Amino acid sequence: SAGPAMHDENATSPSFPTGPGASSDGTAPRVPGDGNDAYDEEHPEHVPGSFLQALPQFFVFPLILVATLTAVYLGLRWMSGVEGRSAAELISEMRLAGPHSRWQVAQQLADGLQRGRLDLGAVTVAELTGTYESLVPDDDVELTGKAAEQASLLRSYMLHVMAFKPDAELRPYFVEALVSEDADVRLAALAALKRRADPETLPWLVPVLASDSAEERLLAIGALGSLGTPDARDALVGLLGGADSLDHRNAVLMLAAQGDARAADWLAPMLSRDSYAHDPALLHPDQALTDDASRAAARAEVVEAFLVNAARAAAHLDDAASRALLVPALQALRSNDPSLKVQSAAINALHDLGAITET
Repeated sequence: SAGPAMHDENATSPSFPTGPGASSDGTAPRVPGDGNDAYDEEHPEHVPGSFLQALPQFFVFPLILVATLTAVYLGLRWMSGVEGRSAAELISEMRLAGPHSRWQVAQQLADGLQRGRLDLGAVTVAELTGTYESLVPDDDVELTGKAAEQASLLRSYMLHVMAFKPDAELRPYFVEALVSEDADVRLAALAALKRRADPETLPWLVPVLASDSAEERLLAIGALGSLGTPDARDALVGLLGGADSLDHRNAVLMLAAQGDARAADWLAPMLSRDSYAHDPALLHPDQALTDDASRAAARAEVVEAFLVNAARAAAHLDDAASRALLVPALQALRSNDPSLKVQSAAINALHDLGAITET
């Protein structure tokens, strides 16, 4: 038998590969998949792409979003039908439309006029009156249900549209609407007359001050205030000190805005929060406001609005007697009121009256 192998110092050691898979100490190479490389084999390091390669992803999704929103916007504009059409074209479309869509076209026209996108410069009075008379049913025509609702909407929007035409030939249509049995039509007529500021409508506005509707009385006060004539101011003076505190306060504001010194004695208390503390008319009996916190918040907003408007109105009363009453009250608001809006209005009023120099 062969004896043990003798070590030959001159023998050459086997040469193992030094490429991939070889160990750094020259030992036997690891065989992939033999169970040893799962723990000690270093995985190739992931090298991310360059910045220029990744840059497009920062723009692709925003561009898709912008394109989608633009398409939706243009689609809605196309569906609304206002863009690119004049007032005359909308009136023509209204004449051709069916009874279920006429009021919608009238609404688009009224909204375009209100926002300043449209004007009636190219529309004659005859076109307006002809459209009104041919499409709007008379009061003696009995309508019910959906037909009555659509007729009311059409008439209300047409009154709003005609308010942007100052011609006197349109006055009878507003006067007739003031005595309509439809409350919405009466409100639309009052709002239109406020915009028109036609002094010749005074005889029809004054009786509305005795209406049972608080909304109608409010719009009538605003319409009389827009007239600015001595007779209109005299009609508002008749509301001062009346039983309805809201009518009284709004009449005071209208008179003061016209520079009528008769409002000064009544305006000074309106510049104090204490004057609103126990006013039951400011309780907001809105059925939707079911909790005390909501009612208190709504009341606070109304009081703040009255204080701001009172401060603005005070700036129009610059005679010596009025200033003696109003300037101290404005200074108190400026220093003590918790609302920044009220403080700002008081500062502006004091500046306009020359009581302070800062703005």
